[in-house]
Amino acid sequence: MSKLARIERVFLFLTLLFLPTQLGRHFWPDFSHIYSLKIDYLAPTLYFWDLLVVLLILVWLWQKPKINKPAFNLLLFFLLTQVLSLIGANNIGAGLVRLEQYITAGLFGVYIASAKPKNIFLPLSLGIMGESVLAIAQFIKGGTIGLWILGERTFTMTTPGIAKFNFYGLEFLRPYGTFPHPNVLAGYLLVLSLILRQRLVFIVSGLTIFLTMSRVAILAGAFLLLRKKLVIFLIIAGLLSPILFTRFSSLFSYDELTLLRREELSVSSWQLFLKNPVLGVGLNNFISAQEDLVAGPSRFLQPVHNIFLLALSETGLIGLIGLIGLISPIGFARRYALLTILFLGLFDHYFLTLPQGYRLLFLVWGLSFTTRKLE
Repeated sequence: MSKLARIERVFLFLTLLFLPTQLGRHFWPDFSHIYSLKIDYLAPTLYFWDLLVVLLILVWLWQKPKINKPAFNLLLFFLLTQVLSLIGANNIGAGLVRLEQYITAGLFGVYIASAKPKNIFLPLSLGIMGESVLAIAQFIKGGTIGLWILGERTFTMTTPGIAKFNFYGLEFLRPYGTFPHPNVLAGYLLVLSLILRQRLVFIVSGLTIFLTMSRVAILAGAFLLLRKKLVIFLIIAGLLSPILFTRFSSLFSYDELTLLRREELSVSSWQLFLKNPVLGVGLNNFISAQEDLVAGPSRFLQPVHNIFLLALSETGLIGLIGLIGLISPIGFARRYALLTILFLGLFDHYFLTLPQGYRLLFLVWGLSFTTRKLE
């Protein structure tokens, strides 16, 4: 093995290991503010993971490899459909921010599709184990552990807006790991567990997903378990039913605001789509455009919690075609992973808006160009 090949393996290991982290430097130009508020979704951010990917790609290209042309062309088509949406967009700066993020993660996916690297099981598994241990520690402590070097945010049970679970008057922290929200952590663990297909990973991920109390991830995991392990599903469901009943029934009581906000965002997305059904209001422009649609001090400045409505409103029919074309190869080789992504994407937006989300999407996309079992 050449020296460059060994360096490539090191960078690949680090890239996969640090994929779930969010250590980065945010910049705050004028276009990243709404009502003088800093909006993370709109801010240019230099992530440590981005630097690892750039170094990995450069070392790989230096060796003059064979590039997977179908994957590369599919990525170019997807990016073109996103660029077209910026024609007439009000916040072009925010659109360029998201475009840069897609290019970086997309090239990583092309690398995975082209190099078909072996020995990726270990770094991905270590990432899952590390996130799970951190999440469990956060749950026990009821706050942050202090791993800011990995992008862990600082929070406690009393932090405004922090995600909590109420069990008959007792409040527990829903752990974040190094993710921006427990739902993103749960989705990441669930999708990667389906890719790795290893028993210990399933068990550890399952425990962590349960602690996140992510309703959608729990439902998706329960369906997969029901389909393959009926007896185990019945035992687990029976043991956890009091807790799960409290969590899901809360949607119709004190968590009802969650449904109302998501309904409001869905209505806004349709209104934005109807304004420009072909090209949309512009990539990463949903929040900026929604600002004009939703009045009042309690406005909820987030993307719509549905990747298809988000694609329609931001990039129009052309952008939706690009998204469907991009993810279609996943269904041929990673069917359950694709179904899980589609299901989770019906209730959240992070596969298109948050760093760990689109990194995971492009990782699974790149892996879909090979059907071999991960090593």
